[in-house]
Amino acid sequence: MVTQSVNTELSPHEPRVKKSKMTALNGDLTKLSNDIVMDHSTRSLAGPELELKCINTIRALSADMIQKAKSGHPGAPLGCAPIAHLLWSEVMQYCPSDANWWNRDRFVLSNGHACALQYSMLHLTGYSDVQMKDLMQFRQMGSTTPGHPECFLTSGVEVCTGPLGQGISNAVGMAMAESHLQATYGDKIMNHSTYVLCGDGCLQEGVASEACSLAGHLGLGKLCVLYDDNQITIDGSTDLSFTENVPQRFESYGWHVQTVRDVTGSLNDLRKAIKEAQACSDKPSLICVKTQIGYGSDKVGTAGVHGAPLGDADIIQLKQGAGLDSTETFCVDDDVKDFYKSVQTRVEAEKKKWDQQWQDYQRSCPEKAAALQRRFSGELPDDIFEDLPANSEKSDATRKCSQACLNVIGPKLPELMGGSADLTPSNLTAFAGCEDFQKNCPEGRYIRFGVREHAMSAICNGLFAHGAIRPYCATFLVFSGYALGAIRVSALSKFPVLYIMTHDSIGLGEDGPTHQPIETLESLRSIPNLNVVRPADANEMAAAYRMGLESKKTPTVICCTRGGVAPLEKSCGEKALMGAYIVQKEQTESPDCVLLATGSEVSLCVEAAKLCKGKNIRVVSMPCQEVFLAQSEDYQQSILPGNVPTLSVEASAVRGWDRFAHACHGIDEFGRSAPAKHNFEYFGFTPSAIAEKAQRVMDFYDTTPVPNLRNRPMI
Repeated sequence: MVTQSVNTELSPHEPRVKKSKMTALNGDLTKLSNDIVMDHSTRSLAGPELELKCINTIRALSADMIQKAKSGHPGAPLGCAPIAHLLWSEVMQYCPSDANWWNRDRFVLSNGHACALQYSMLHLTGYSDVQMKDLMQFRQMGSTTPGHPECFLTSGVEVCTGPLGQGISNAVGMAMAESHLQATYGDKIMNHSTYVLCGDGCLQEGVASEACSLAGHLGLGKLCVLYDDNQITIDGSTDLSFTENVPQRFESYGWHVQTVRDVTGSLNDLRKAIKEAQACSDKPSLICVKTQIGYGSDKVGTAGVHGAPLGDADIIQLKQGAGLDSTETFCVDDDVKDFYKSVQTRVEAEKKKWDQQWQDYQRSCPEKAAALQRRFSGELPDDIFEDLPANSEKSDATRKCSQACLNVIGPKLPELMGGSADLTPSNLTAFAGCEDFQKNCPEGRYIRFGVREHAMSAICNGLFAHGAIRPYCATFLVFSGYALGAIRVSALSKFPVLYIMTHDSIGLGEDGPTHQPIETLESLRSIPNLNVVRPADANEMAAAYRMGLESKKTPTVICCTRGGVAPLEKSCGEKALMGAYIVQKEQTESPDCVLLATGSEVSLCVEAAKLCKGKNIRVVSMPCQEVFLAQSEDYQQSILPGNVPTLSVEASAVRGWDRFAHACHGIDEFGRSAPAKHNFEYFGFTPSAIAEKAQRVMDFYDTTPVPNLRNRPMI
């Protein structure tokens, strides 16, 4: 063991550069390096010399990335470099040549702004997506090193993080997936941990509190969170807004909690803490690591080092204090390369051992092995959509149609795993024969999320990110607003989570406007890569489940009614898969008017058409705008000609419907606390009221040319 000196807690007020040379900062780095006046206040790290050099190389690489990009967040990478080095070099099992290895430990950088740190580690440990040239393209268009981690761009990145609190919540889902799969398939094939690096911001977000509370209840012993406790936020010291006792808070959640007071002098305390966390099998672990934001920088310990490049002079003095060549950028010395190459060789060898275990498992448990392989491939069993429910003669709430679909699919699709935010009797999401997923029953597939809508959605993202799980979750549609941040991340991440949102309109009735969604559908439809489906009956509900489960890169929101809706005589699940189709055709070659509706309003439009005496009315059901817009122009025109007076009908906000209709009947105010029948009457959602509005539209265009809605420029 040797001791090497490094710069330490230097006052931000101590000048590092000769004042006469400050104007030369954009000049030659070698000349500037010679002008730096070093402060020899030092601190030593007790450990191998090469260990310290590796840590300082991580710091330098991270700082260089941010400096070249002229944007980024250097503070956390400088402070957390010792944590990252220990995790990648000693703790985690992973395989750079097979980044999607099923039994890898999952690492989540919850404070995603510190991604220069993760990219440095992926580069050093041999991930092909992160070459040195990629580090040099940090935050640039088309690079694999974006400004926050994006799982679909960079191998080795598990989830998209950046919105604080999402990553740590995703990690709870990953740990749940591992627990469930191990209970189902055995610990020789599934036996890995989930590690999280998070900061103060993550722990301040409500979603993290929700998720961590549930993790404690479930006793997720293979979840280990390392908290970068640097006591600095963007505004300044955490004393300004965050003075709670974090260890006590997590102990109250049921977590195993430790504190490591220093990682700049030695990594031994952190090593010991991680080993103790690994040994605690019945509780998730929080390790509060006291770090110094911007360690080695002139701005160490201040908010100023959080989110801006250090500057050439500061980087030079940082490298000089670390014993690195301050005239070089993006430099990794051979001994550091060789060290991480040896780490890569070791972890790849561990993966080969697992490969042999997998081959043995395939021989001893061929059916389980085949099922697990199918699950990780994302392929569905052949028969899961057989026997889906169809329309009956009676009216039924579409949430009951949803339950009927789950009862058919659930027993056939073992990867289907999910639940409700404490609304199971209302959402009707517990399928036949499913057991609860609990601490003492990890093989269960029904999750009691509790009243935690945001965490519920973020956890589902983690369940899918892990692999071999198709997650679903549910609440009232209006409360999707609580979950919107995580739903957006589902869409961004290309995670096809299934969201089941019931009580989808003013039709929920007496609970009133606090529970009645008005703007919600519009809000969801505005999110890219999100399919919002509002089925009109059982046939369309079966199509909605097919849409959602056959999708491999797009999440789906299925919106369900509380009350009964009349089954449509000519509804068709196959046609509903096109996003929109004709449920009542006009009697003549050309219709006088098109009524366009979704969900519970479709049957109202069918009845309204009968009241338009002497008129030929086409009724179109559009369960999913997004899927319809993905169809060919010819198909779209065959359903909505564009030059026929068209009225959209939906008990919701009207924005967006002007793409399809000349006039829009919706709601532009909050609802009322009243029985559903009275609400629909008050807001004009009855056959007679719809027929009257349709007649007004036709009367208007009797004397005015009908603009062709399809005659628009494609730009």
